[in-house]
Amino acid sequence: MQNTYQDLWTKTKDYLATCFNETTFNDTFAKVCDVVKFQNNVIYVLVPDNYIKTKINHMYIEKINAVLNTFTTEKLKFKFVCENEIKKEETPISTNNRLYLNHLNENHSFESFVVGESNNFAYRICLNVAEQPAFIANPLYIFGGVGLGKTHLMQAIGNYILDKDLNKKVLYVQANDFIVDYSKSTQSGNMDSFNEKYDDLDCLLVDDIQMLEIGKKSQQEFFKLFNDLINRKKQIVITSDCPANQLKGIMERLTSRFAQGMTVDIKRPDLEQRVNILKRKALELTPKNIPDDVLYFIAQNFTDNIRELEGALNRVIGHSDVCNYNNITLDKAKDALEALLAYKKSNVDTKENHDDLLSIIADFYGISVNDILSTKRKQNFVLPRHIAMYILKQHYNYPYAKIGVILGNRDHTTIMNGCNKIESEINSNKELKMAVETILKKVNK
Repeated sequence: MQNTYQDLWTKTKDYLATCFNETTFNDTFAKVCDVVKFQNNVIYVLVPDNYIKTKINHMYIEKINAVLNTFTTEKLKFKFVCENEIKKEETPISTNNRLYLNHLNENHSFESFVVGESNNFAYRICLNVAEQPAFIANPLYIFGGVGLGKTHLMQAIGNYILDKDLNKKVLYVQANDFIVDYSKSTQSGNMDSFNEKYDDLDCLLVDDIQMLEIGKKSQQEFFKLFNDLINRKKQIVITSDCPANQLKGIMERLTSRFAQGMTVDIKRPDLEQRVNILKRKALELTPKNIPDDVLYFIAQNFTDNIRELEGALNRVIGHSDVCNYNNITLDKAKDALEALLAYKKSNVDTKENHDDLLSIIADFYGISVNDILSTKRKQNFVLPRHIAMYILKQHYNYPYAKIGVILGNRDHTTIMNGCNKIESEINSNKELKMAVETILKKVNK
């Protein structure tokens, strides 16, 4: 079995050799050879020193894992570690060694988070919490708008804790997933799977706590879990779109406990910070040079949140790949972004209230607005796209033709079919119904 994962790294490394010039490849990857461990769908690869590890995690990890996914149908990812972080004899490579899934995104680290005036305080507090769990701030409550980096910082804490000790039990969960877990367990009359997931945690990371409003009984269970973790001096991190004292529909004894720890907020990044985010992301996504005037154009036109910003950059890079040109110019970037800019302009011109809808849907499903507007047919893009069609029709009462314009100039028949698909499934599919309700609550807020 070890040979299987070693082979995946060898294939990935061979492909990377075709993506970079000889000097870049030799300086970064030539001495990265051995797979030393497999756990929780993560393949651990040994690097010679901390400099190489940091460089790979800063600049190339997303591209590397994207290449890996072309060689396997399993949802695997690489993690690069130094010898002092992991020893081969600790955990032999085995497909049975999937003892615990923490649902963390390996790319969400403190190193990959771009710090600026809008998030500097939140970043420093989160780093301190990661270094001293349950001592600096417990719970830590992070709030801010959609796509500003709350989830990134929260998961950076979890990844940092696991980097120091792989035996720690860290769990990231969205609040509505907690509701689903509890509902399924109570309906089946079997709490074993629920207890196995949530018992004996060292760190609990809960995203979008405001969504707990839609699960009244789940609030009671979360209250018990919260108290257990606090009493055992285990770290809790919570994110929300508003301060704890503005949460609606959540019992007071919970909101008061949220406020007992420390609260930090994240604001929208300024222009220079947005440019720095784009520079960092561009290094991860492509070896192509992207001129500063292109980055500033993107940063000036996509100001709402980081997810929107990165989606625009992805579109520019994707356009250059599809059209097979290496020289990305401002004119070519404008061509690539024409549909996204038209969508934003339609919102400004008509002053309509669906402005945040696509960003909220994209954030909920962990994709970009660009993915929703694209022609990609993967299910993880199609479902959010259909939900956008359904909400624009049912809750904004827009005609099919107008929805087609909003969603990338699609034919009205395509919009009609998408709306009908969600409408036919929503009453029989509880998870779909909860997803739509959750998105609408965020929009209405």
